[in-house]
Amino acid sequence: MRFIKVNIRAKKRGFTLIELLMVTSLIGIITSAGVLCIFRYMKIYRQQINLSKENFYVDEAFLIIENEINYSQYVDVNDNCIMVRNADKNRNDYIRKDRDGDIIISYNSKYDFTNNNILKNIKDFKAEQSDRVLYLTIETKRGNIYKRCLGLERVKEKD
Repeated sequence: MRFIKVNIRAKKRGFTLIELLMVTSLIGIITSAGVLCIFRYMKIYRQQINLSKENFYVDEAFLIIENEINYSQYVDVNDNCIMVRNADKNRNDYIRKDRDGDIIISYNSKYDFTNNNILKNIKDFKAEQSDRVLYLTIETKRGNIYKRCLGLERVKEKD
């Protein structure tokens, strides 16, 4: 108990106001630098997530198109539009880009209202056929270009 009385009588000074202001300003500078780093990396993280989603959606679009082509009777390409003859359902399906910038499959007719979306919000879609090879190019609105070539087993005979 005696040591408490000695400390009180010694009149030791605590922190001064200037020292407290210096400490709080240093803490503020250090935390603001940390917060700025976190915000910068969160922006980079969001960009990478969006790029990853874009890659995934484009790869899925290529897989859907490849699946439609593999299970078709024959394939014909005209003006960036892929005509797929579906033997099971006895109809022609058309894979093309519509005016909204979506890659769609139209059933029975090239401009039929019955369609399914394959990929949305693209800038350009190109399909070119060379003998038994189909070259597909998709350009996204961000400017990324994705290319894929597919082998065709069955091709429509040219007249």
